[in-house]
Amino acid sequence: MKVVYITSSTTMSGGGSKSFLNIVYGVIQYGVKPIIICPDKGAMYQALIEKGISVYACFYRTGTYPPFDKNWKDILLFIPRLFGRLLANAIGVLQLCKICKKEKPNIIHTNVSVTNIGYYASQILHIPHIWHIREYGDLDFKVHYFREHKGQVRKYKHSNSYTICITKDLQKHNDLAKEKKSKVIYNGVLSLQNLLYTANKQPYFLFVGRVEEAKGVLPLLEAYISYCNKVEHPIPLRIAGQLKGDKYEQHCKELVYTQNLQSYVSFLGEISDILPLYQNAQAMVIPSISEGFGRITTEAMFSGCLTIGNDVAGTKEQFDNGKQLTGEEIGLRYTTQEQLVQHMSNITEAAQNGTFTQTYEPMILRAQKVVAQLYTTEQNAQQVYQFYQEICSRNS
Repeated sequence: MKVVYITSSTTMSGGGSKSFLNIVYGVIQYGVKPIIICPDKGAMYQALIEKGISVYACFYRTGTYPPFDKNWKDILLFIPRLFGRLLANAIGVLQLCKICKKEKPNIIHTNVSVTNIGYYASQILHIPHIWHIREYGDLDFKVHYFREHKGQVRKYKHSNSYTICITKDLQKHNDLAKEKKSKVIYNGVLSLQNLLYTANKQPYFLFVGRVEEAKGVLPLLEAYISYCNKVEHPIPLRIAGQLKGDKYEQHCKELVYTQNLQSYVSFLGEISDILPLYQNAQAMVIPSISEGFGRITTEAMFSGCLTIGNDVAGTKEQFDNGKQLTGEEIGLRYTTQEQLVQHMSNITEAAQNGTFTQTYEPMILRAQKVVAQLYTTEQNAQQVYQFYQEICSRNS
């Protein structure tokens, strides 16, 4: 079986990229030959070449409208950028069709829903196409598909299209719950071998993710300020993730500075080996506004880290799955700033009076039981390969 995969970027640090690579390396074990299409020759392109995997760099962009409401520059450049994206994607479709005629794949699999050249090439060549839906688009990253959401859903439901949704909520959001050609397959985050728990925690709260609005860093900092005003000896907060140097990041750092919390809040930037940071943290906060799945939540649970999560979207679904499987909560939910502050205060009290392990270890171990059952790379690869088999048998 040959599968052409379309990626949206060649960064190696994003959750979508990590999940994509886990799929590729996993299905190879089942005899699938992957052919990867990248938009440039960045880090992922080079890594795949080194592993001996067929990879091509093509010229294309996302199938979404350019930013429009940020500043006057975006407004003035909207039309030129729009035509630039349409032209780039037209070229990308032609390049992809040429590659597919050469490679003769059984399936085209697009890794994220914001890239559309795979869909159009599949229509021209009559090859089954999979949309891997990892994001809400408008709700999480404020991006808008060409022809907006309804037009995008029509593409998902096309006779030659299939969809993999990484949560039930994303499937429901896109009106695909009753579609026989749609599957919910949770991300494969880590291998069973990565399960680890240490009771000896270090005194710090952790945030992992890009410092941007969608990830909820500013609301977290506002809650942390309230927490610091409430407890006598606050636990420091470490923020590990990509720093863009933009206005949002500047606003976050200014807030820390004006509150004189530089000795308590540290911006670590990207950390290549993140698992030890999870393993040793007192707890991790997931404040994302509308997380598609929440890879970092699962990584933390694999690593034996207590999670505190904004009870929405993918984070909520992970917590709900855990409660359904174990009958009890696997993380600390919150819907208001006050609830987040209370959770941090309770953890601080437990850590300082020596009852943290007694209070929270059962929850941490339940979470590990759930991620081992639902979110392993082994299970993900098996389910994706089974879906490939179904598609091929349907189109044979």
